[in-house]
Amino acid sequence: MLIIDGSKAFWIFSFIEFAFLVVAIIAARLVSPKKPNKIKNTIYECGQRPYGEARSFRILGITRYFGYGVIFFALDAFAWIILTSATSVAITIETVTIIIIYTIVVFSGIAYFLMEKNKLVQ
Repeated sequence: MLIIDGSKAFWIFSFIEFAFLVVAIIAARLVSPKKPNKIKNTIYECGQRPYGEARSFRILGITRYFGYGVIFFALDAFAWIILTSATSVAITIETVTIIIIYTIVVFSGIAYFLMEKNKLVQ
C-alpha cells in the first residue's frame, strides 16, 4: 500500500488541478466561436437599460453597482453580528439596547440608499 504524506499529497493534487485548469482553458479557446457582433458587445444588465460597450463596463459597472455591494455587506455583517450575539452573549437590557441601536443604524443606511437609488442608477 502506497502512503503519501500530507505535503506531497497537497502538491500532487495542486498540480493535477492546475493541469485540468490549463486543459479546460485551452479547449475553451479552441472550441469557442469568435464572431463578434453588436449584440455580443452590449452589456447585459438585469432590469436596466444597457448603455455603452461591454469594455466600458469595467469602470462604469463598478460605480453603478457599488451601492448594491455596500447593502449586501451591511446586511451580511448585520446578520453575523445578530446571530453571534444571540448565541454567545447573555441577554440583558444593555445588549438588547446595543442590538437595537445597531439595527437602526443599518436600516437607516439601507433606507437612505433606497431613497437615493434613482439618482445613482439611471
